[in-house]
Amino acid sequence: MAENQGIGSPFCKQLPRTSSKLSTYEALFLLNQRVDQVVVVLRKMEQLPTADKQSIDCAITEIEEVRSGMNATFTEKLVNHERFEEGRFWKRRTKLEKKWRDPDDVYIDVQRREEERKKQGLQSRIIVLPWSPADEDKLVAANRVRERNKRKRASSPRTNPQRRKK
Repeated sequence: MAENQGIGSPFCKQLPRTSSKLSTYEALFLLNQRVDQVVVVLRKMEQLPTADKQSIDCAITEIEEVRSGMNATFTEKLVNHERFEEGRFWKRRTKLEKKWRDPDDVYIDVQRREEERKKQGLQSRIIVLPWSPADEDKLVAANRVRERNKRKRASSPRTNPQRRKK
């Protein structure tokens, strides 16, 4: 007879404690969860015949005040840290994207933006000329000729045919 065994999860039951960020958020979660539990118990106690409803309401108010203060204290510090981390990771991501991005993609982006403007009924800001590999080859050849001519002019001796005589 085959036993009915469940397949274990490939994921860890509990995350390893490597991040102070994780510990801080977990502590805030637990604080809020436990405060909710205390409030639920106090609300149930309000239903008891011997309960002093005013005292319980005062206790709940004090507990909620403490919870709010703790949340504010932690989150104020966390927001500064998170903004710093956001900036650091943004720089890192843009650096990676720049490394892998094709420099000619800017032309595609411009063309897309112009199509968006056209759909919105706005006037075009730029004209994208059709371009082919043959056009590119012509431009490269023309630049080579221009550079060669510059070098020739720079290497030839400069003589001034009209020297002043004293």
